Amino acid sequence: MTTEILGTLRIGASSWTFPDWRGVFYPPQTPANQQLHFYATKFNSVEINTSFYALPAPKTLLQWVESVPAGFTFSLKAPKEISHDKRLVNVERSTRAYLDVVRSLGPAAAPGLFQLPSSFSRSREGRRLANFVDRLADVAEEIPLSVEVRAIDLMTNAFAQFLAERRIGFVVVERAGQPDTYDCWQTAAERAGPRLPLHIRLIGHDRDPLPDDKMIRRPQDALLAKWAQRIADTLHAGRDVFCYVHNPFEGHSPETVRRLQAKVSEHLPLPAWNPDIVRPTGKQDGRQLALF
Repeated sequence: MTTEILGTLRIGASSWTFPDWRGVFYPPQTPANQQLHFYATKFNSVEINTSFYALPAPKTLLQWVESVPAGFTFSLKAPKEISHDKRLVNVERSTRAYLDVVRSLGPAAAPGLFQLPSSFSRSREGRRLANFVDRLADVAEEIPLSVEVRAIDLMTNAFAQFLAERRIGFVVVERAGQPDTYDCWQTAAERAGPRLPLHIRLIGHDRDPLPDDKMIRRPQDALLAKWAQRIADTLHAGRDVFCYVHNPFEGHSPETVRRLQAKVSEHLPLPAWNPDIVRPTGKQDGRQLALF
């Protein structure tokens, strides 16, 4: 009799610092420099958006890692200088700097995220993108990375396969007005073997802001059920899943994460996240920005 080997689900929010979470998710008097510590007792991963604006200093990285238990991971977004400002032109130095930061996280590194703007298309800049991905694969062989595209002509099986052949993930995004590209990832993953994880970002109606981030305001039960089934199927196949929920998806991402975990658990039991936490000492840079 063989024992089924399941993948690991790492799931969390798009940041840990939102003012509206105080008194709702965080206890009312939780200081800013203890929020990551508290967050890591509830969820086992987080997406970092501050790196989109400026790479964190080594001291900040150390403080982050020392605030979380073993098994917790950080998904750092690549700087906009690379993807949006210079649009992959003359970005060798900044790319290497970013990769060095992700590499320094060691086992705490979730897939790093390169997010391309909707104006970055295959028809206009496809060759440039292909060359960049080839170079990236050469210099970052041991670093987990994913690419998110927002141009329709890059949301294809062919591009997902191109990334997978270079051990780079194709990010699947649930975002209002954007096509569902899960099938693109799935087709590429079947050909790439079990090492390629599923990287999900549940963004929702980011162009229709809610008044605050305090509560579930627009429930997405059908979408959560869809993604719970997909996550469970992926875990059953022995693949890891990294899933990050943004506040606009339902209104308050911590509660959405809990709701999604519960729905996944209807398909297969998830291990409890009850880490041994050592309370951090010293100050932390807990500032977070959000870009959807």
